[in-house]
Amino acid sequence: MKNKLLITSALAGSLLAGSALAQTTITGSLDLTYNALSKDTAGGLASTRGVGRESQINIQNKGKLNVGGLDYAAGFALEFDGTGTGSADVSGTDSAKSIHNENVYVDIISGNTTFTIGVDHIQRGYAGAAPAIVNITDQMAGAGSSTTFVIGARTSESAGLGIMQNIPGTGIRASAFYAPRSGDTGVGDMNAQSANVSANSSYEVGINGTDTFGVKGLTVVAFKNKADKAQSGFVGDVEGTTYGIGYNFGQFAVGIDRIIDKNNNLVAAAANNALGEQATTGIERDTQKIGVTFAVSKDLTIGLVQTKTDHSGSATASLNGTEKVQALQVGYSLGPVALSLTHAKFDDLAGRTGTVVGDDGTLSIARLSTRF
Repeated sequence: MKNKLLITSALAGSLLAGSALAQTTITGSLDLTYNALSKDTAGGLASTRGVGRESQINIQNKGKLNVGGLDYAAGFALEFDGTGTGSADVSGTDSAKSIHNENVYVDIISGNTTFTIGVDHIQRGYAGAAPAIVNITDQMAGAGSSTTFVIGARTSESAGLGIMQNIPGTGIRASAFYAPRSGDTGVGDMNAQSANVSANSSYEVGINGTDTFGVKGLTVVAFKNKADKAQSGFVGDVEGTTYGIGYNFGQFAVGIDRIIDKNNNLVAAAANNALGEQATTGIERDTQKIGVTFAVSKDLTIGLVQTKTDHSGSATASLNGTEKVQALQVGYSLGPVALSLTHAKFDDLAGRTGTVVGDDGTLSIARLSTRF
């Protein structure tokens, strides 16, 4: 259900002189989980249990400009993530950042072309084309997996400017995005730029295809971002590449993705790598993800997901291993509430191998989701 608030002309006028009557849509979401993680490490069995949460409020507005027959859309979201005890974000700093960096944008729209400025709004291919009931890379991140959809320069997570273009007759939406300072999500509108993020710019280009080239059920994803190396001591440029293809056969869906991450995130070694290697060695992660889902009924779907991430470039041989994840997922619709269950088995988490740093185990998650 959507709650809709109609702004009066008096209120609209007080916000922005000359603004016409506009309709603002307010939506939200809530996800609650129960998580059970078990790891078999060199130090013994490490297990943890807990309840996870994420809630979000979306405020969006759209209408007509008074010049050139152009349309516009604008909005922002407030996202509230939980913070785990014993983790680096226990003080709430990471969650506090996510509150105001979620889907902030102003779009100027002319037919099939959209010009945009903002944060976390440009289209991206992080979900890939391989079907899944819940994104397994999101779920495994909390277990310590190095497999992530936030790759390379994090361009689409930064404040910047972009363009999106629907290509008629192809089912393809292409985009290009430029971030003047990668990793910067924006400062005050009158403030000078802070110095605590990389001074390097980055770009991302990509396409999402739905029913691509008239083939119903065919999904295509291809994205690339790139930035020059952040500091003279860094080994090379930062790059992220995602591409995949999927096909829906009706009840069945299948797909495969590949995600390549080089010299991730433009951050210094001590901040990003406990071994202090990021600046001086060419760390690379190469992930292959395969997904299959089957709709048993209109309410019940089951899925299988497998990821394999090869790690290379580390000066520590035991960190150049292959992380493997196999997951069984079940999704069931309860009407306004959806239930999903995931049980994942992982080997050599984050590429750690050998008797000293080997990291194997399981992750089980029960998730309740609702939208309003």
